[in-house]
Amino acid sequence: MDCLIVTDLDGTLLNHEHRLGDYTRAVLDALWSRGVEVMLASGRHHRDMRGICEQVSYRGYLISSNGATVHDDQGRLVDWSAIDPECLDFLLRDPLFERVHTNVYLIDEWLVETPEPALLGYHQDSGFSYRVTDFGALTEVPVVKVYYYHTDAAHLRDLERVIEQRYGDRLCTTYALPVVLEVMAKGVSKGDALDLVLQRTGRTREQVIAFGDGRNDLELLSIAGKGLLMSNAVPALKAALPTLEVIGSNAEESVARYLERLLGSAGPACDRVA
Repeated sequence: MDCLIVTDLDGTLLNHEHRLGDYTRAVLDALWSRGVEVMLASGRHHRDMRGICEQVSYRGYLISSNGATVHDDQGRLVDWSAIDPECLDFLLRDPLFERVHTNVYLIDEWLVETPEPALLGYHQDSGFSYRVTDFGALTEVPVVKVYYYHTDAAHLRDLERVIEQRYGDRLCTTYALPVVLEVMAKGVSKGDALDLVLQRTGRTREQVIAFGDGRNDLELLSIAGKGLLMSNAVPALKAALPTLEVIGSNAEESVARYLERLLGSAGPACDRVA
């Protein structure tokens, strides 16, 4: 099979409980056993993603933290982009963010200043968890992502506008979930990270079949030879990519169902599904 399958996790490959369904696990194992390349691209931390990968036969590249970090098929860090340290005092300590729960991704850790048990529900399969610490101690440690959790989406959008006004030349923002505003270094995206992987592996964009549901999937789906939207994709993503095919929802394990049909076709190639 000539294609590279690239899929988001939450809202896409994972079910409504943010877990791999049994049917999805079986399809993934069948694909990998036949040598089909399936790559994961997520806003999640790479250690979190590794915990999910251990449930199946995954041995590919990982695009994590929305493309801020990339690991190869041997688990080695091959690329990373850190937030400008001059922006961190604002992002971590400005009173503007008092109402939200602030989270920091280092290359190998997830840090918070106050516990937020609600967030741990997203990581029940991987067991990934935060470490409570004082952000004041973050001086020379590279920060690859800051994200803010709050159930008031309107408040997050207000914060996003302020971030863009003050540091739009050095930072970029996106959403993996409506309740999570994510901040990375300027130019970071899943799409840019995918381009790096394609260069390293000698593949082309035309060989990529990609699945996504959130705003942080926009660049990934835009450059894929074939991009597919989940029926539960956020309206902004559907509006931005109106010509893409829409499949079923993540609750129906629709990525796995699509891939099983692809696996069952005779000698599938990208030009036959584009």
